[in-house]
Amino acid sequence: MRHGVMRHGVMRQGLIGGGVLAVLWFVCGWLSYLLSGAGGSLATLASLVPTPLGRGVFGSPVLWAVVVQLLMTAVLVAGFAALASRLAAGRVVFAAAWLAAILTAFGVGAALDLGNFIVGASAFGIRGAIGTMGAASETTWWAVVVGWIPALVSARMGRPRDEAASPARRAGAMTPIAVVSLIAGVALILLPFAAQAGSDAMQQQLRDEQAAAQAEADPSGAAAADPSASGEPVPTAGPSDGAAAEGSCTAENTTIMTPPPDGATGHRGQVLQLVNVGEGACVLDGYPDVAYGDQNGHLLDVAVEHGRSFMAEDPGAEPITLQPGESASAVIGWDANSVQGQLAARSIWIAVLPGEERLSWEMPLDIIPGATVHVTAWQAMVLPAG
Repeated sequence: MRHGVMRHGVMRQGLIGGGVLAVLWFVCGWLSYLLSGAGGSLATLASLVPTPLGRGVFGSPVLWAVVVQLLMTAVLVAGFAALASRLAAGRVVFAAAWLAAILTAFGVGAALDLGNFIVGASAFGIRGAIGTMGAASETTWWAVVVGWIPALVSARMGRPRDEAASPARRAGAMTPIAVVSLIAGVALILLPFAAQAGSDAMQQQLRDEQAAAQAEADPSGAAAADPSASGEPVPTAGPSDGAAAEGSCTAENTTIMTPPPDGATGHRGQVLQLVNVGEGACVLDGYPDVAYGDQNGHLLDVAVEHGRSFMAEDPGAEPITLQPGESASAVIGWDANSVQGQLAARSIWIAVLPGEERLSWEMPLDIIPGATVHVTAWQAMVLPAG
């Protein structure tokens, strides 16, 4: 009879521990995010805060962000309670609860990675999709660092009171574990769908905003497109620095992603991500090749310089070996410009290195003739702290 009571007590301890795990999850995630957004020395401090929320939440519309975080909460609380109850074999002990925290956090990250992989595989192939993953390592490491706290709380809740359990209660002793396991499982299945839906909604929102801004600004701001204007078409490849060495990363074995730029007061920054989609490792050494097209489809007269900007430091060029699926990044930075009555950048052209074939994207930017942009060297993609 006492066994049923203890199971209910263990479940209560597990739910409390899961609640603590969820609170720490969001406190660490949001604290790191807010410190990073504050800039300056606070942004440096953010790197010291372990965070499990590097992916899947920030950057989504508010409604989808709330849905994703509610699903995460359900997985964290119910998943921890179910795993702690099963692993502890009748009572919550510290080691079992810590392991439950790690496994629960891994489950959240793995679910997000699975969603990213499926979507990325359709766009970049299997090897390219590997470069979009990494959430599981972030969440698991976070739980290794922080998971002892909910484990300690749940383990110190104490044994349940020794009281008689009725036959009905004994008959339903396993029901709490079954219920929380079902809740955790359903939430875990829904999580990657919600995260991807949020990402898709944000991309659509950005596209709509850019289209509206361009339609509104160009007629009354930037110069209207002139089909009769003369100019040089944007070359599909820039001047080469020399023949690529054997084993180098080239246009054939890489792909590049260019999200919309971020902005600070009077400054702009755009992160480029390069992914090795080839069959073997390649060596990347140098700076991206960058050019811009105006609203007439002509090469925009922009000075592209190597080095730091307000938005990013330049580590300098050095050889980086990228295994299949691994990524590198570089940052383009420039000062904001008024496009009133001006030719302005309406497309961006990027190549892995000068002389390689350029990829292009239609993208309205506040870069005008005579402007200077600064681009950093390619460097290995660094995962957020935590």
